[in-house]
Amino acid sequence: MHVDADLCGGSIVVSGHRPGAEAELSLRADSAAGIRQWFHFRVRGALDARLELSIVDAGQAMHADAFRGYRALGSYDLERWFRVPTDFDGRRLVLRHRPDHDTVHYSYFAAYPLDRLSALLAVVDRSPRARVLSIGASVEGRPIHLVVLGEDGPGKRRLWIAGRQHPGETMGSWFVEGALARLLAEDDPVTDALLGEAVVYVLPNLNPDGSTRGNFRTNAAGRDLNREWHAPSRDGSPEILAARGVMEQAGVDLFLDVHGDEHADVAFAIGCEGNPGFSERLHDLERRFARSLARREGGFSSELDYGSDDPGKGDLRIGNNWVGERFDCLSMTIEMPFKEGPSGFGPDRASQLGRSSLEAVLESLGVLR
Repeated sequence: MHVDADLCGGSIVVSGHRPGAEAELSLRADSAAGIRQWFHFRVRGALDARLELSIVDAGQAMHADAFRGYRALGSYDLERWFRVPTDFDGRRLVLRHRPDHDTVHYSYFAAYPLDRLSALLAVVDRSPRARVLSIGASVEGRPIHLVVLGEDGPGKRRLWIAGRQHPGETMGSWFVEGALARLLAEDDPVTDALLGEAVVYVLPNLNPDGSTRGNFRTNAAGRDLNREWHAPSRDGSPEILAARGVMEQAGVDLFLDVHGDEHADVAFAIGCEGNPGFSERLHDLERRFARSLARREGGFSSELDYGSDDPGKGDLRIGNNWVGERFDCLSMTIEMPFKEGPSGFGPDRASQLGRSSLEAVLESLGVLR
């Protein structure tokens, strides 16, 4: 048996092997930061072995208590994913599995490597409905992609979706993939109506460096990009500088920032209550959108959130707060669970949520302004 993390987005440290098919592993910290939570690794020589893989320092993770009631994900092909029996005793996170194939991958959530994104963008770019632009470069020089769907015209709304500010929250990429697949679909009345009245802008991966390195929360400079929106810098957070630049040029009427939550077992949304400019109009828009999405998705809660900030105390370093304040628009963070929860949440459900979100967007379209 051989364990390694030599993968795009791979992250684990092999501490040692015990007799048989047992291994002791450790979480690797984000580059330029001390954050530990994400793991993605590969086991070879695993066919029919009774694997026992112990992450011995899980109790020191950023959200260690979130491992309670959690099961890791496994895959043989990085396409189809399944949950693996997983135990946490407060110190060790132990994965137990008997694989049906020689090679198997294990991840905190279903991995989404950059070559999958490249393949998706190639499909998108061939569509007459869409174009793929490079709007800037990351700290390490990787392109920041923007997908633009629909034709501009008088009175058209500007709708934005962004994913992977936090690279370990890979459910954001699955959400974006589902949304893009529907936006490209022919003879879909929701998509036809949406693109008839709006231009849709999608930032599929705002943190390609962190995604490549296997970071959980930060970019190559050790910055949490979702705390950089108020004052991004060319050296530390060029990714956000690029995103803000194109938003200023195009305008924003709705913004969905897609993330993952370690503790929850359902998806939910966070609005901008607490922002200095938050109004009754924005409150009504947030409630309308959340309830619309909850009607369509049983694994989405319109009631769960983190609690509102004190009036005027919203953190404008955070993406959805900054965008909501700057453009006086409906701006929400969509949080999806790492845990499977009662709805069996996984990459397929994240993709479905991306598709369903377009229906909630369409329902909100006529009252955005």
